[in-house]
Amino acid sequence: MCSCFSPQLLAQDANAVSAPSLASAQAKPAKRAIDHAAYAGWRSIQGTALSRDGQWAAYALVGQESDGELVLRRLTDGQEWRVPRGTAPVFSADGRFVAYAVQPSRAELDKAKKDKKKGEDAPKPGAGWLDLSSGKPESLERVKRFAWAEEGGTQLALLLEPVKEAAKKDEAAKAKTDEADIADDQTAAATGTNSGASKKKEAGSELVLINAATGQRQSLDKEASDFVWARSGQRLAYALSVKEPSGKADAAATAKARAREGVYLLELGAENATPQALLAGAGSYKQLAFDRSGQQLAWLSNRDHIAAQAAQAAKPENKTDAKADDKKEKADEPTPFKLFLWRADQKTAQTVASAETAGLPAGWGPSEHGLLSFSKDGQRLFLGTAPLPKPEPKDAPEPIKVDLWHWKDPELQSVQKVKADKERQRSYRAVLHLQASGSDKPPRLVQLARTELPTVVINDNAEIALGLNDRPYQIEESWSGQKQDAYAVDLNTGEAKLLARKLKFTPKLSPTGRYVLGYQVEDRGWWAWDTHNGQAHALTAKLSKSSGVRFDNEERDTPGPAGPYGSVGWTEGDASVVLYDRYDLWAVQLNDLSARILSQGWGRKNGLQLRQIVLDSEEPEHKPLPAAGLMLGATHLLKRDTGFYQLPLAGGQPQRLLHADKLLGTVIKAKQADTLLYTQQSFSEFPDLWASNTALATPKKISQANPQQADYLWGTQELMDYTSADGKKLQALLAKPANFDPAKKYPVMVYIYEKMTDKLHNHVAPAPGQNINPTRYASQGYLVLRPDVVFSVGHPGQSAMNTVLPAVRELIKKGYADPKRVGIQGHSWGAYQINYMLTRTNMFRAAEAGASMANMVSGYGGIRWGTGISRAVQYEQGQSRIGATPWDKPQLYIENSPIFQIHKVQTPYLTVHNDEDDAVPFYQAIEFFTALRRLGKEAYWFNYNGEKHGLRERDNIKHYSLHMTEFFDHYLLDAPRPSWMDQPVPWLERGKRDVSEAYKPKAAEAVSKAGAAAATSQ
Repeated sequence: MCSCFSPQLLAQDANAVSAPSLASAQAKPAKRAIDHAAYAGWRSIQGTALSRDGQWAAYALVGQESDGELVLRRLTDGQEWRVPRGTAPVFSADGRFVAYAVQPSRAELDKAKKDKKKGEDAPKPGAGWLDLSSGKPESLERVKRFAWAEEGGTQLALLLEPVKEAAKKDEAAKAKTDEADIADDQTAAATGTNSGASKKKEAGSELVLINAATGQRQSLDKEASDFVWARSGQRLAYALSVKEPSGKADAAATAKARAREGVYLLELGAENATPQALLAGAGSYKQLAFDRSGQQLAWLSNRDHIAAQAAQAAKPENKTDAKADDKKEKADEPTPFKLFLWRADQKTAQTVASAETAGLPAGWGPSEHGLLSFSKDGQRLFLGTAPLPKPEPKDAPEPIKVDLWHWKDPELQSVQKVKADKERQRSYRAVLHLQASGSDKPPRLVQLARTELPTVVINDNAEIALGLNDRPYQIEESWSGQKQDAYAVDLNTGEAKLLARKLKFTPKLSPTGRYVLGYQVEDRGWWAWDTHNGQAHALTAKLSKSSGVRFDNEERDTPGPAGPYGSVGWTEGDASVVLYDRYDLWAVQLNDLSARILSQGWGRKNGLQLRQIVLDSEEPEHKPLPAAGLMLGATHLLKRDTGFYQLPLAGGQPQRLLHADKLLGTVIKAKQADTLLYTQQSFSEFPDLWASNTALATPKKISQANPQQADYLWGTQELMDYTSADGKKLQALLAKPANFDPAKKYPVMVYIYEKMTDKLHNHVAPAPGQNINPTRYASQGYLVLRPDVVFSVGHPGQSAMNTVLPAVRELIKKGYADPKRVGIQGHSWGAYQINYMLTRTNMFRAAEAGASMANMVSGYGGIRWGTGISRAVQYEQGQSRIGATPWDKPQLYIENSPIFQIHKVQTPYLTVHNDEDDAVPFYQAIEFFTALRRLGKEAYWFNYNGEKHGLRERDNIKHYSLHMTEFFDHYLLDAPRPSWMDQPVPWLERGKRDVSEAYKPKAAEAVSKAGAAAATSQ
């Protein structure tokens, strides 16, 4: 047990406010500006959970660069247990215990990073468990996975990480060679100890079973590879995988060890229970799955193929002439798997599906990569199938490393490369109809998905699945986006009935399987297709025509078709479907297509967008909407205040539960109690947790993640109205420093992307970043302006000019913004807009534009390397908003490309664009920077080697964040000019600047002083 576990009992209520002491009242320190040193200890709340009975809440406080803690709070009286470095809490079903991960300490992680330890040598999380009645914790180190049974029991299963010492010994042994290995290879092959599957599979590790109630610990096996609980907790199944020794080994001993591999079952309800083998023998055992009742267990294994290989190799004629290379090739061959099923009335498992099973396409078999799942009634077992693996031809030459880009490729080579691993493991859904226990009839397999219908989606209904096929449209996806055909697939026969073609948005299957719900862009309406007869029902066409109500996004300003606002769900028996418009909820009856507005137009009348808050976390889309009514979240689309409301499923005016000029959200409900948690936040209020009943009658705050916030100067944020150059009424976010004085002149930081005002109440914690942190900049004395940007198709650059510049001018008109100290920053799409504006205005004293586009002509033909897709679709249909090809409207590409007007740039320029950018081509930065350099313009480009579109390594984030701060503070706060802006850094000296001192408290004082002097008297 780790000595670090010493939870603290805090019995006071979180809402209790103690009177300030005399000393604190007399010597209250002055608040200070947020500096870089504040980041490390700032904490977030993660992994929030409620016990089923609603008695206990759990959450982890995770520091950016500090050790966090797990907080366990009893909601009735505020009692708390706290565990150092705990995360990911999971309550036992009875709510008496909690299990959690234990993260390595920050000191351990920092040391490992300094020592360049990776993989197996890096620090690993452990796991702990705690008795909530006593607060007594226990723990184990190096735990890979842990789990309680879903519905009961006090037993906790923990699968440990492999023992490090053994791994090191194996690595050392692997480096040795011995001639005896060749001779031993024959014996190993005869016993199935050198299979291709074993080379692919990982060796097992120790599986430990803990009785949290009694403290009893049981090591079930040292070589477990996986485990699964029955929901009741009465049964635990696990698989064994033996690590093959490298170098010279005792073949007989290895064979004996591998013979233990298999699936084992432990009956926890039985007295003196010991694990029983359900299937054993050398091989891989995967995808263990119990049915809902715990009476059936399924898995996949290649045991029989391994045994057949061994038997073949053991024949005399194969012993004498076999060569070592031939045996290695044989061992490396991929192997077919079979599906096995165990039932509670059987001692051993039976093969229920293999390559020989009727119903499978010729040359196919069960796939080791396909997940197994039972229907809720246990009568159907879903599996994945795939073409049987084929060995490489003997003596095949090494493939040449070349890609052939073919005009008939259904997907670009770049897309195929990204998807390669997924395609190697692709499986196609099938269903096995199981016979009643004791029946002599074999299970019946029905293939549902196939190469021409690759995706099949199921829910809990017993008759119909939804089939989706995008393959006819794969080529044109490069420029027009995804489309797919929808089919009703009969679970009993596998027959697929075409329902709809070229659906732009993915349809859904109704809970009973009677309908497929989809949205058609052609008429901007919802449709339902009857899966029994294929009949199509236009659900909203008449409604839209008669009343003008729209179900598509009214604000969309991109060339592609607008998407729908979405669907809520279905009522009992699929009698009606509930849909969203911009504000309200509509119910459409399927029997007569009559429609009524459930929320009675209350949302639109009051400017509130109403959306369901799902309280049932267990596959809610497979169930009808709750008869008791819907909990709704409401957001005012102009003022951005939010609330919680209740709406009867029969319809009516939403009843207010809670409403505030804040952002309310993240609702979690206890499974078996009238208790819920939620968060509320604003620019100045951290999203701490609040607890209440579902009526939200007496909410109480139960967390305080960052009490140190009270020590810092914190700004305020408000909405600012303005009018665009083309007459549109728009809004912007305006953050002001603490102690704002309208008689002073403040420097301004502008940040842009697209719409920003929906973030009015979003709390932005102080943190380093590749973008400005509005909270820190406001604390340091800046005004931070974030205007909404709206676009006209074909003219995205001019659209930015039309919206951003008027917003800045409106702010300057107010008298407290210094027009000579305005900076602008943005990343990706926001950065493109900045590049464009810099070629047409000198309004900004300094600009940062990260990972930006410069040349839409060359950009159109680029690749988004993260997905492999062509960027053409982005220009013709999406965010880049040109709406045409370069050969159809070349003037639009030239007009919107900053590179063609770059000689007009007068603004000092900073950018970050990384050489592994997977979204915006790296060469865009090369084009823009080299042109600026050629023209003698002041420009600085940071390229973090190996980073992608956004910085991920925290050291890199801190490095760039500091340089960006220095850049803007110099131009906007008159801070000293940093040396890197005058002295180039040679390639051989790159990255050697140590910025860590700037993130320590003593180094941050100068930055605070600069912020204090940011505002000047008018």
